[in-house]
Amino acid sequence: MSIYFMKEVTEWDGTWAGRVPQHTYIFNGSALIGYIKEGTSEKIIFKNPSKKFDKRGRKFLKVKEGDL
Repeated sequence: MSIYFMKEVTEWDGTWAGRVPQHTYIFNGSALIGYIKEGTSEKIIFKNPSKKFDKRGRKFLKVKEGDL
């Protein structure tokens, strides 16, 4: 498995515009293992990976760790 980063780039509209943070998510294969809060560079790693992260209705760009 390889670790990769996905930055959320969803364009929210209506009442959600500007209220939903665009975090960068850290995956190991298909499991979500952590995230980086928008506006920071601190990695927050989960104790237990999640395989239930739902990407539906959201848009992401794959980014390199050095580009964060």
